[in-house]
Amino acid sequence: MTTPVPRQRKPYRFAAMGVQCTWCRARVGDLCSNQRGTADRRRDVHGARQTDWVRVMSTQCPERICQAPAGHPCTITPDAHQARITAASIPTTRP
Repeated sequence: MTTPVPRQRKPYRFAAMGVQCTWCRARVGDLCSNQRGTADRRRDVHGARQTDWVRVMSTQCPERICQAPAGHPCTITPDAHQARITAASIPTTRP
């Protein structure tokens, strides 16, 4: 009997690559690029992507199998769970 090999969690070059960039539309796991999409940014990611990552990481993951607390990455995947990204974008009524 064989068991599947567990997926290795390969860390991204920048942690913010775990979410999609809202400025250049770089997909999750891809480096940000210039506006035309012809050259990758090698030294950093766009500020909008970094801001989104901080917002996502300040939210507890609501995914039933994950439940990662705020400030900790999601389990099982190097990306943030879609449920966590969605929860982070919902405005709260806290003062």
